[in-house]
Amino acid sequence: MSATSAIPRPSLWQSILEFRALFEVMAMVPAKPFLKLAPTGEGQPVLVFPGFYTADRSTARLRKYLNSKGFEAYAWEQGRNPGLSEELYYRLEARVQQLSTEHGCKVSLVGWSLGGLYARLLAHRLPEQVRQVVTLGSPFNISQVGAVSPAVERLYERMNPNQQDDPLLAQEALWQQPPPVPSTSIYSKGDGVAHWSFCIDPEDDVTENLHVPSSHLGMTHNPLVMYAVADRLAQAEGNWRPFRLLPHLKQTLLQGPRRLLH
Repeated sequence: MSATSAIPRPSLWQSILEFRALFEVMAMVPAKPFLKLAPTGEGQPVLVFPGFYTADRSTARLRKYLNSKGFEAYAWEQGRNPGLSEELYYRLEARVQQLSTEHGCKVSLVGWSLGGLYARLLAHRLPEQVRQVVTLGSPFNISQVGAVSPAVERLYERMNPNQQDDPLLAQEALWQQPPPVPSTSIYSKGDGVAHWSFCIDPEDDVTENLHVPSSHLGMTHNPLVMYAVADRLAQAEGNWRPFRLLPHLKQTLLQGPRRLLH
């Protein structure tokens, strides 16, 4: 398939602005008081999936934060995410089943970028073992070339020359559907890698889309994203509610990081 002008893709300026991910890392320090206000977990297991061509190091800050909030956050332990692979999928399926058995409960899945596609497919296939899904800038509705930045598109094609032959591609229609468990899609209209319109679901009683100002590369250490992820994961099973930022927290954010220190 070839890209057409009708297919939205991140603008060149948005792609250039991905460098602001460095500032999102630095924002962690002034945002610490805000992050402490997030709801706490009760030891719930959480499996975190990295994005395309990244490994567990890319999600280390997010997992460290979730652990500090009382969750049991696990790395996927599969090396770099090479793209969509049925062989890799079955290894991840076994890992979800292992964690569910060890903890005696369902496992929440957090997937960044392409990692979110794995999370959604796992939720469809293992609904009795998956508690909820949170995706971060995941273009799960992508079905055409052109929805991601040209540089990422070229890298993916170079890394996966025989992608169309992988059996996992036959499951595309499944991961495009909202999971059968509570799910939150966190997206950014300023995403310079994946166009936001491919990262959202039709909303219903257990499916929501949450816009957060963020770069694509900075989503796993953006303080607003981290707070939202902890808030979603802390909900009691069977009592899921859409995300609502408390008014006083919203006002604090609007007044800037300096206010957070007082």
